[in-house]
Amino acid sequence: MHSDDDANSDASSACSERSYSSRNGSIPTYMRQTEDVAEVLNRCASSNWSERKEGLLGLQNLLKNQRTLSRVELKRLCEIFTRMFADPHGKVFSMFLETLVDFIQVHKDDLQDWLFVLLTQLLKKMGADLLGSVQAKVQKALDVTRESFPNDLQFNILMRFTHLLFKWWNLVSFYHEIVLLENTDPDEREDGAKAIFV
Repeated sequence: MHSDDDANSDASSACSERSYSSRNGSIPTYMRQTEDVAEVLNRCASSNWSERKEGLLGLQNLLKNQRTLSRVELKRLCEIFTRMFADPHGKVFSMFLETLVDFIQVHKDDLQDWLFVLLTQLLKKMGADLLGSVQAKVQKALDVTRESFPNDLQFNILMRFTHLLFKWWNLVSFYHEIVLLENTDPDEREDGAKAIFV
C-alpha cells in the first residue's frame, strides 16, 4: 500500500523531470525515442515527397541502431509501406526499397502477418518497367524476404497469389467475351453464349 508521501514523491519527481527537461531544453532519452519514432512515421506518411524522404532517412537510422518498434508502430509502418509500394516519386521509392531491406532484417519475426502484401508487391514490381538500379533494389528486397521467412509460408502465399491472379484473369476473359457478344449479330450471339457457358 502506498502512503500519501510516496504518491506525492512520485508526482514531485515527475514534475521535476518535466521542469528539468524544459529548463535544459532536452527531453529524457526514453521519451525522445518514442517521439522520434512518431515523428519519423509522420514524415513517412506525409504527402510531401521530401518529408517522406526525410522520414525514410530517420527510419534507416533507427533501424541501423537496432531500435525495435512497438506493435502499434509496426502496424502503422506496415500500412505506410504498403502505400509506398506505389509511391510516384522515384527518389522516395528508391530509398523506400533500401529502408525496406533494413526493416525486414530487424523485424522479420514480427512481419509474418504482412508477408502476403510484402511478397506480392515485390513480385509485381519485378514485372514492372523500372530503371536498372531500382530493379536491382527490388531484387535485393525480394532476396532478403526469401531468406528471412519460412519457405512453407512463402509457398502458401505464392499459391494464394497465383490463384487470385488466375481468378482475376478468368473474370477479365469472361467480361471480354460478354463485350464481344454485345458487338456481334443476334444470330451469332446465341452460338457465342453457348461457347462461354459450356
